[in-house]
Amino acid sequence: MKIAVLIARILLGLIFVVFGLNFFFPQVLHMAQPPMSKEAMAFSGGLWGSGYFFQYMKVLEILSGIFLLINRYTAFFLLVLLPISLNICLFHTILAPAGAPMGIGILVLNIFLCIAYIKYYTTIFTAKPTVG
Repeated sequence: MKIAVLIARILLGLIFVVFGLNFFFPQVLHMAQPPMSKEAMAFSGGLWGSGYFFQYMKVLEILSGIFLLINRYTAFFLLVLLPISLNICLFHTILAPAGAPMGIGILVLNIFLCIAYIKYYTTIFTAKPTVG
């Protein structure tokens, strides 16, 4: 199990670091844009139109990926990446199906790692927390 967690953590970290850096340095990793539906283009256009969303998200991806690779604050950064992974999966399975396998893979890796680190989340799910 430890080896599976190690492989999944490194793989997920590399995915987010590489694709995050590719956003800022597209000349390094030449990737063709997969075909997208009209709805996918509208969704992406709205996020681009905000002027900040993709930059903010990619910085989070790079930072989180680095922390996964160096195995520091891993449980925290898995939670940071979970909504990003979910949206990648939903975007690709619903709006741009050509990327569905990658989106599903990212989400599966993230959920697998969250389950592996479940002991660090137990206090989050306290029904009636107390102060002090």
